[in-house]
Amino acid sequence: MTNKKLLMFAMAGAVAPAVSVEVASAESTGSAISVMVPEPVKDLAPVTSTGRLRRTDQEQPGNEMPAFAFFIDPATGKSTTNGLYFAMTTELNGTVAQNRMQLSSTPIKLTQDATTGAVYVEANTAAAKFITANNGNERRNANAPTAMALANGTIVVKYNYQQNGSGDTKTYFQVYNSAGQQILAQTEAIAHNNDDCSMHQDAEPGVAVQVSPLVTKLVDWAGCNGNGRDDGWAEVTTLTFDSATAPTSAKFAKVYSLSLAQQEERSRGNCTVDAADKSYAVCTYTSGNSQPQRQGVWAAAIDLTATSANNALIWQQQVAGRIDNNPAAANAANPTGRRTYAQRIIQERISTTDAATGALVPSDKMLITYGDAVGNNNNKGTYVTRMVGVAQVSKTGLTWLTKPTDLATTSLGRIGGTHLGAAAMITGTGAPGILFMSGSLNGGGGNAVTQGVAVDPSTMALTVLGSAATSPQDMHLYPNYLGNNPGNQGRNHSQLTTIANPFVGQGGSTSKYLLLTASTAKTMVSTANAGAIKTNDTYSKAAIKLTALMTVTPMGGMAKATAAAGPTGDTDVANNEKTDSSDPGTTLGGCQASGGSSGFAVALLVGLAAFARRRRS
Repeated sequence: MTNKKLLMFAMAGAVAPAVSVEVASAESTGSAISVMVPEPVKDLAPVTSTGRLRRTDQEQPGNEMPAFAFFIDPATGKSTTNGLYFAMTTELNGTVAQNRMQLSSTPIKLTQDATTGAVYVEANTAAAKFITANNGNERRNANAPTAMALANGTIVVKYNYQQNGSGDTKTYFQVYNSAGQQILAQTEAIAHNNDDCSMHQDAEPGVAVQVSPLVTKLVDWAGCNGNGRDDGWAEVTTLTFDSATAPTSAKFAKVYSLSLAQQEERSRGNCTVDAADKSYAVCTYTSGNSQPQRQGVWAAAIDLTATSANNALIWQQQVAGRIDNNPAAANAANPTGRRTYAQRIIQERISTTDAATGALVPSDKMLITYGDAVGNNNNKGTYVTRMVGVAQVSKTGLTWLTKPTDLATTSLGRIGGTHLGAAAMITGTGAPGILFMSGSLNGGGGNAVTQGVAVDPSTMALTVLGSAATSPQDMHLYPNYLGNNPGNQGRNHSQLTTIANPFVGQGGSTSKYLLLTASTAKTMVSTANAGAIKTNDTYSKAAIKLTALMTVTPMGGMAKATAAAGPTGDTDVANNEKTDSSDPGTTLGGCQASGGSSGFAVALLVGLAAFARRRRS
C-alpha cells in the first residue's frame, strides 16, 4: 500500500477539514507530516507492573535514527520527487526484524495534493524492506545510518555494524540507483583495529565531490573509539560507476585515512567543502580521550588531491579549549567561576543559491558553534555557554569574521548541548544563518523546538531569531531506555535538509524551497493511548514504540499561528494547542535551510496548531 498521509500538522493559519488522506491546506496551513514506518504492532516495549517504560538492555526503540535522500536528475542537477527513507527498524509490515533490529528502506515520493496544493511525502510501504540481515554484538546491526544523494542519480547509505565475535564496529556503504536497484552491496568502508568506527556530527552524511563523470570522491569523519588508537579520522574514499547518468554497478576504493584527533572519545566531527574550490575539505572535531574531553575543539584542512595521508594535512588549529574560572560557570560555591572545557563543535557552511538548480551552495565561510561544559557524561555534565561565530576558511587557515559569542543567555540557551542538531539556512531576505533543533527527553508526543541565528551579510553580526514548536522527536527516552547501556546514554538523531520545490508555481504553491525533516517519536495519539494498537489484552501506552515520520515545510511567508479546530472525518483528534509563533515572512522573511541533522525534527518558525491521526484500517 502507499501511505499517502497518515499524520498532519496544521501550522499557521486556519485549518481546513481533513480530506481522506488528511493533507493540510497548501501554504496557508504550513507543514504536513507523514508516517514513513508505523510504530510496531507486535514488537511492544517492556513495561513495569505500574505501566511505566522499563529499562531493558538491547531491546531497541522501534524506529530510530532516520535518514533520507532524494535522487538527483543527472541531466539537470536538480532533486527529483523520488527518494529513499532509511531507519533502524524493529518491525516492518508486521514482520519483526531478525536479531531484533535491521536497516529498513522505504521508497518515498514528494506529492502535491490536488485539492489543497499542499506538498507532502508518500511512503510506499508495500515496497518497504529490510536491506540488512546482520548479526551484531549488542544488536549493532545498522547503527547511525546516513544517506547522501550523488550527482549521477544514486543514493549512498552508510551505517555501522559490529559483527558478533569481531570486536570492532565498522562502517559499511550500500548504493542504490534511481530504479531502486542495489548496485553496491554491503561493503566495508571504514575500519581501524580494535576500535569502534564511526561517529560523526549528528546525522551528517559527509560530503561528496564528483571528480570525473564516473568517479565520486567521498569525505567522511570517523570517530573511532575503542581499545586501540582511539583516533578521529578524516576518511577519503571513492565510488566508481559504470555510467555517468544511469549506473547499474559501483566499485568502492579507499584513498587514505588521516588521523586528525589522536585522542578520541566523543569527537563528533564533520568535513565539508567550498563549492568554488573542491580540492580541499575542512574538518572540525573535539579532541580528548576522557570525559569530559579536555583537549579542546579543532579545525583542520585536508588535501583532496592527495593520494595518501602522508602529505594530506594542509593546516590544523585549535578553535577553543580549557578556561579556568569561566564566569559563565559560576555558582554559589564558586562565585568567580569554574573550569570548563570546549566540546561538541558543529560547523555549517554559509550558503548561497545556485541560479540554475535552486540548490543551496556551500561557500568558503562557515558558522561554528560549540559549548563550554562542566561535569562528566554520567555526572550531570552541563553546557554553560553556547558559543557561535563566523569563520573564513581557506587553504591558509581559519580566521574569524565574527569571534565566537556566548548566546546561552539569550533564548538560544533553551536548546541544550547534547546531540544538538544544526543546519545552515538562508532567510527570505537573503541573510545566511544557522538553525538549531531540540527534541523531547520524554519520548516525543509533544512539540520539538527550533531556534535560529542569522548573520548580517555585510557586517557578519549575529541576530538570535525566534523559536517555534515543530514535529515530535524523541532524542532520549526510548533510545536510552531500550538501547545498550539503558539509563546511561541516548542516541537518537534526525535529519534536516532543503531542496528546491518541484511544485513551485503549481496548485497555489509559491514557496521556492521545501524543508524536509525525518524524525522518530511517539505521536500524540500513542502518547494519549488513543486508537493505537488493537489487542485483546490490556496494555500500557508506554508499550508503544516510536514511529518514523517525515515532515514537509514550505519555505515562505505564512500567516501568524492561531488556535485551530481539530480536523473532521475519520480521525482521532489528539490535541489542539494554541501557539503564538512569529510569521517567518516578517521574522526571517521566509526561511530556507540546507542539509543537516540533529537529534531533532524541525518546521521553521511556524506554530503547531493541530495534530491528528487517521485510524488504522
